[in-house]
Amino acid sequence: EKAKQVGFEWDNREDVWKKVEEETGELLEAVQSEKKEAIEEEFGDLLFSLINYARFLQVDAEAALERTNKKFMY
Repeated sequence: EKAKQVGFEWDNREDVWKKVEEETGELLEAVQSEKKEAIEEEFGDLLFSLINYARFLQVDAEAALERTNKKFMY
């Protein structure tokens, strides 16, 4: 319910991807501002959006990250 109140609820994956793109743009703006707090906030928003996109793709985001981490461990 809290996520819905701040604009993080979608009905389809196309809308989720639009949110990912929006959050990517906001992160880039925050990086240009060089304000650490804003960068962290926008980075978190982007991660949250990507995790929700994974849900719409029926991908286990945690398992996907673990698989990628393993690529760099060996």
